[in-house]
Amino acid sequence: MKKWRILTEERLEHIIQERLTQASREAARNYERDILMKQASIQTLQNQINPHFLYNALECIRGQALIDGSGDIAAITQALSHFFRYSISGKSDLVTLKDELENVNSYISIQKFRFRDRFRYQMMMDDEDELLLDAVLPKLTLQPVVENAIIHGFSQMTAGGELKIRILKIDRHVSVVVSDNGRGMDAETLERFTDSIRVDDLPAGERERRTGIGMQNVDRRIKLYFGEEYGLGINSCPGMGTDVELFFPFCLSVQNL
Repeated sequence: MKKWRILTEERLEHIIQERLTQASREAARNYERDILMKQASIQTLQNQINPHFLYNALECIRGQALIDGSGDIAAITQALSHFFRYSISGKSDLVTLKDELENVNSYISIQKFRFRDRFRYQMMMDDEDELLLDAVLPKLTLQPVVENAIIHGFSQMTAGGELKIRILKIDRHVSVVVSDNGRGMDAETLERFTDSIRVDDLPAGERERRTGIGMQNVDRRIKLYFGEEYGLGINSCPGMGTDVELFFPFCLSVQNL
């Protein structure tokens, strides 16, 4: 004969709370395990990349190129060394605009060597605005925008590409506009592209696939540091090119944020 147990409301609430606590602990353990596994995987990859080995190897290649009279090889090797050193250095996540531009110059040198005469590059800034070079912004925010312009803007061009970076001071703000005269986008494509940059609930891999080279990452990091009113702005016209603006406050140090 079955025995029936009568649960009081208090006992039922206690059992539910125990189950919830147990489920919460199990979820926390699973989360911690996944994080530790990802950290271990990342650490394994990092251990396989010795920065000093990379720099020394590139310097050896550059030295031999100079001995052989290969100035172009020496120059591109030096640009690679500077680019990798900047990208994987332990420098603060906030850097000056001057740092970002120097890194972009290295990157563009690499791409010009790769694509030869596919595009020309010009940087424009009024002499009176030179202080803007000391403004701080998140590290590696300008290079992904330039990369996106070269890879996507000039993908269908074999020559005649023009890449321009214009730096302007607007009141207490900085505007850095990366322009290309590439294929551009129609209104519908531009709207989808802009929307994809603003989407925060997509998995990281999907975001990168939809927005090119980390454009969503760039926009989000600027907003996290400076506020939702800052970030990326995009204008484009089919057959005429694309303008991407990085907009952020004119701050000379972290303390000014």
